[in-house]
Amino acid sequence: MLEVTVTESSPASTLLTVSGELSGSGSERLLAKLDRLLDQGHRYVVLDLSAVSFCDSSGVSALVRGHARASAAAGGLRLAAASEQVTRVLELSGLARMLGLKSTVEL
Repeated sequence: MLEVTVTESSPASTLLTVSGELSGSGSERLLAKLDRLLDQGHRYVVLDLSAVSFCDSSGVSALVRGHARASAAAGGLRLAAASEQVTRVLELSGLARMLGLKSTVEL
C-alpha cells in the first residue's frame, strides 16, 4: 500500500513523502493527493521517493500525469531521493531528466 504524506510546506513548494509501492491503486492515491494540493493553491511539489520500494508502468504514468497537472496549474513536479530500482525505472522512462530527479531532498 502506498502512503503519501505532506512532510513540509513553504510558500514556494510542498514536500510529499511517498512510501510503499508506486503501482496500481497507489498510483491513483498519489494523483488524488497531488490534485488536492493543486486545488488548494500549492504549485510546486517535490516528491521524496526514498521509501518507494517499487514502481511499475502505472507509477510512471501517475508521475507523467502529475507533472502535466502541475504544469497546467502554472507549477511543477520534481522527484528526489529515489531508490536504485526506482531510479532505474525513471531513467529508462526518461522521467529522471524530464522531472529533474535529484539525489537528495530539497525544497
